[in-house]
Amino acid sequence: MRIKIFVISIMAILAIVACDSKQRVKAPAKGQPKHAPQQDLGNSHQVEVKEAIHADSYTYLRVVEGQEEYWIATAKQPVEAGQTIRFDKGLEMKDFESKELGRTFESIRFVDKVRGHSSAQMQMGTGKNPVAKAADISIEKVADGYSIKELYTEMASLDGKIVSVKGQVTKFNGGIMGRNWVHLQDGTDSGDYFDVTITTDVTVKKGDVVVFKGKVALSKDFGAGYKYDLIIEEASIVTES
Repeated sequence: MRIKIFVISIMAILAIVACDSKQRVKAPAKGQPKHAPQQDLGNSHQVEVKEAIHADSYTYLRVVEGQEEYWIATAKQPVEAGQTIRFDKGLEMKDFESKELGRTFESIRFVDKVRGHSSAQMQMGTGKNPVAKAADISIEKVADGYSIKELYTEMASLDGKIVSVKGQVTKFNGGIMGRNWVHLQDGTDSGDYFDVTITTDVTVKKGDVVVFKGKVALSKDFGAGYKYDLIIEEASIVTES
């Protein structure tokens, strides 16, 4: 009888240990290839972006760090070729198949957050010289609208307000973070501010002269070094009356 009780006790203990072991095993992340070994990347990486591919969910970046060139992927954000960015932690995956891009990466590093600035040391997001140079243009502001100079000189009172601004498109980036990004100039300035960034679902091209109407937001930070003192969001093109 004692032997029988002893055997039952041992079996119960083994069952408890087995269940606990199963609970400690983590399932592979959704969409992660089971055959792909992972490697902790460590901390403090500074890289230069050579190529940027913006898919539905991720931004894929071909980067150079010292003499090494490799691919990284991060949550979709407005990073462009030519920027210098930094990241801290991430995981390397081998033979990763991206269904978004229809290609397999021999090696790609998935990183949580990136921070950075342009390789030309320009303040890409602040509105201060966000492009190479001010365009030599002179565009009269739209009726009941604002010139770019007025946007910046009066910006403290414009947060959250709907405004109209007329200008020439000096830069266009489409399909980043679910929106299009437009740089607009009209030939006016307020000190270093001569360019306004606009997000929209409208497609335009460099050189177009348009009137945008949207909501002003101040001190907006999208990450990756894209910080805007002033930005106009959810903008649409309107026809002058």
